[in-house]
Amino acid sequence: MIVPTVRVDDWLRAALQSLLAQTAELEVVVVLDGVEDTTGMPRHECVRTVTLPQRSGSAAAINAGTAVARGEFIGRLDADDLAEPGRVAAQVALLDADPGIVAVGTAATVIDDAGNTVGAIDPPAGTDLARGLLRKNLVVHSSVLIRRSALVSVGGYDTRCVRMQDYDLWLRLARVGRVTNLPGRLTRYRVHATMHSRETSPFSASATRIRASRLALARHLGRSVAGQTLRNLAWTASQSARHWGLRRPRYLTR
Repeated sequence: MIVPTVRVDDWLRAALQSLLAQTAELEVVVVLDGVEDTTGMPRHECVRTVTLPQRSGSAAAINAGTAVARGEFIGRLDADDLAEPGRVAAQVALLDADPGIVAVGTAATVIDDAGNTVGAIDPPAGTDLARGLLRKNLVVHSSVLIRRSALVSVGGYDTRCVRMQDYDLWLRLARVGRVTNLPGRLTRYRVHATMHSRETSPFSASATRIRASRLALARHLGRSVAGQTLRNLAWTASQSARHWGLRRPRYLTR
């Protein structure tokens, strides 16, 4: 499991504890992305650390963690989120049973900075998400387990995507295998004031990469380029509304 972080705090410690409590055997790689003060960093035989001396961003940090990880599968958990007990075991079982699946996420409970439930993310489950990904991101990044061979085959995370690097990766993975979700809410996804989700301009380099990857997947699936261009316009409009604070994330109930 790769856990990139820019600080050592109580949320990181809770995230690591949720991984160490998993029923599946796993290796945890914490990537300290430009972290200067490591006071309070948990020590455990299953936890390894990678130190990046300067802040490099999520994509580069996850790639660095993947490079030293030894497992067949590469899992993700953000430093402010939590994995429910049994999550990893359920994902490993699915990937072992179906070699055609290259990545599997889960539904998620949305929590606030104090850990209170404020919503839920229930994406489509039990199906190939390729066509749905042409419209929007359907995988919670912090919930995913990826087949290493597939991740390597598509070149890992694109470091040009400062934001939305997860969505870009799903779009590329969907061209080499099936991307899907488990139905259970096996991840706790934290929303808080310091999140960066609204900082991405719909006309940024990251958003431009997403539109290009959406179009490439559409071509791979034999879908109309003109139709995908229209879907891209609709997606850009939706991202603009969120970026400018005109639309609230649908997973928040408060």
